[in-house]
Amino acid sequence: MTTERRKALLMMGVTFVIGILIGVLGTGFFARNFYHGRGSMDKREMPPRSRGNFTEKIFQVVKADSAQVKLMRPILQATMAKIDSLQEAGDRDARAVMADMKQKLVPILKPEQIESLEKFTSRKHKQGDERKNKGRDHKHN
Repeated sequence: MTTERRKALLMMGVTFVIGILIGVLGTGFFARNFYHGRGSMDKREMPPRSRGNFTEKIFQVVKADSAQVKLMRPILQATMAKIDSLQEAGDRDARAVMADMKQKLVPILKPEQIESLEKFTSRKHKQGDERKNKGRDHKHN
């Protein structure tokens, strides 16, 4: 085998390996972003580990020492509790506004239109659960 042929085969092999690495890493990057990079920050959907990661991220951003961490932790936990209560109140208010809208539309819409509206609004309310299982739940009736 000539030297030029060896170089050509070596270059083809290196190109092949680089192509495989790019394919694997690219697929992993896009899959990770698709399955883990989207979604709301709703506390019911956010695992406790992620909520803890928020406080840890704050500690990292400010480069807190151990004494500061001890003083900051209760403040951050209280802040998260306030955010949670605000979000729950907002959810309740939004449901009340939607219920009011439906009541006002009842005299205008036909029964089948009201039924369609009910299906739509109940589906939108459950959409987060459907989104979490999209592409993973392969149960067929």
